[in-house]
Amino acid sequence: MLSTSKVNKPIVEFGDYQTPASFAKIVCEKLSSFYGLQPNVVIEPTFGIGNFLDGVVSTFPNVRKLYGIEINKSYYSSALSRISQTYSERFDTEFFNADIFSFDFSYIKKVLTSKDELLVIGNPPWVTNSQLTSLGSSNLPQKSNYKGYSGLDAMTGKANFDIAEYILLLLLNEFSNSNCVLAMLCKTIVAKNIVRDINKYNISMSSIDLFTFNANDIFGVSCDAGLLVMKSGNAEAKTCSVYDFYTNNKIREFGWNDNKFYADIPNVNRHKSIDGICQLEWRQGIKHDCARVMELEKDDSGIFKNKIGDELNFQLGQFVFPLVKSSDIKSYEITSTRKYVIVPQKRINEDTSQIKNLDSVVWDYLQKNDTSLSARRSSIYSNAPKYSIFGVGDYSFSKYKVGISGFYKEPIFTLIRSEIPIMMDDTCYFLSFENEIDAAITLALLNSSECIMFLKSTAFLDSKRPYTKEVLQRIDLGKLSYLLDYSYINNFSTRLISNLRITEQDYYNYRSLFQDAQLSIDMF
Repeated sequence: MLSTSKVNKPIVEFGDYQTPASFAKIVCEKLSSFYGLQPNVVIEPTFGIGNFLDGVVSTFPNVRKLYGIEINKSYYSSALSRISQTYSERFDTEFFNADIFSFDFSYIKKVLTSKDELLVIGNPPWVTNSQLTSLGSSNLPQKSNYKGYSGLDAMTGKANFDIAEYILLLLLNEFSNSNCVLAMLCKTIVAKNIVRDINKYNISMSSIDLFTFNANDIFGVSCDAGLLVMKSGNAEAKTCSVYDFYTNNKIREFGWNDNKFYADIPNVNRHKSIDGICQLEWRQGIKHDCARVMELEKDDSGIFKNKIGDELNFQLGQFVFPLVKSSDIKSYEITSTRKYVIVPQKRINEDTSQIKNLDSVVWDYLQKNDTSLSARRSSIYSNAPKYSIFGVGDYSFSKYKVGISGFYKEPIFTLIRSEIPIMMDDTCYFLSFENEIDAAITLALLNSSECIMFLKSTAFLDSKRPYTKEVLQRIDLGKLSYLLDYSYINNFSTRLISNLRITEQDYYNYRSLFQDAQLSIDMF
């Protein structure tokens, strides 16, 4: 993930990470040497100070026309003056001080001919729409939810996207009928999202490649990044080959295979036997967006404390529950927690005013912190009952859960069990159970090497959150259970789960649930 904690607002607002001239030159040389590219028309949207334009001019001798678009007036004027003075006799140059989101590309397209070889090159902003919204920025597309998510998905983050992704798709749509190569520096998550969603768009590419590099070395920012190269054509490429930027060694290939999306296609055939639809529903943990009020710790005397320093005497198990966060998931079993959380609802949109009569101590505490809770920015809280949370339902209150952190590259599933239900926060995903044996068997299955390798071929480990509900829901527990025999289950549970014995009959009963590959989503 791009870290913006140490950069100023104008840089963040415009995703303004200028490409060093030396690296821009190297990128252009790679396009020439690896692809034999020799464009005669070049467009650089969001050209900044113009370093890519310099690289193009010094690398590609056949260029006759240069177009540039830049919203920053100072950058535009500086680059226009420098490049016009230097190259005006050699090239036809035309620059626009304009917003890429509203620019009319028809002016450029009507000049292109079928014989032109077009290169669209550059470094679009490295920032997401939610980051810009949090800054109060106006540097946004007109419709932030351009992927069409609806309901809770649109409000809780699925509709968040990188501005670069929007720009790349805009350009691909504009020039899909041209003889075009698009070469853009971007975060690897942008490349992943474009390939994942390529079937949704009316574009066809003959090839898609990504050359990865260390963004910290080039831009001084911490994120996974690369040079994305997409060539227009009728071959309808559905996969992206990933190379090391400096050696050109192929690392992996991701994309679509047999109508399913994988992060590592070369390893798919060894692990795809469990790919399907999970018979149970993976849930995301509680979302409250106010940790200083809603999350608590408890001292040895049983007194709760919040992050503000208040000392509180709450009853455990009614509106206050133990809490597991991603950083707590380090072992195969959790029976106690270091954190606690206030859970004012049993399900989404439940009336919270009842707390006043059921637990006046909790109600008074929530009212005392009304200002903080009312200041939560997410739109999901705007029409919800006072002090609402999300990611809560009957499944939250089961005694047994099998959970995973969404954040860490190395997946580990943990059995969470307690007489007082343990909650998980929204960085975690879990299955809920009323039967401890079924939970323990599921834990063993999910931690098997077969399942772990499947996940690694499916999840994008360079994403901020590699393991999502979408990925986890592809684990077919029925198929997985028939790959692994009882001896594995028994060995795992004996070594790693305390005070629990799984018999061969238990495993037979578990497997029988999947015989027809049918299992009610919420039967546990």
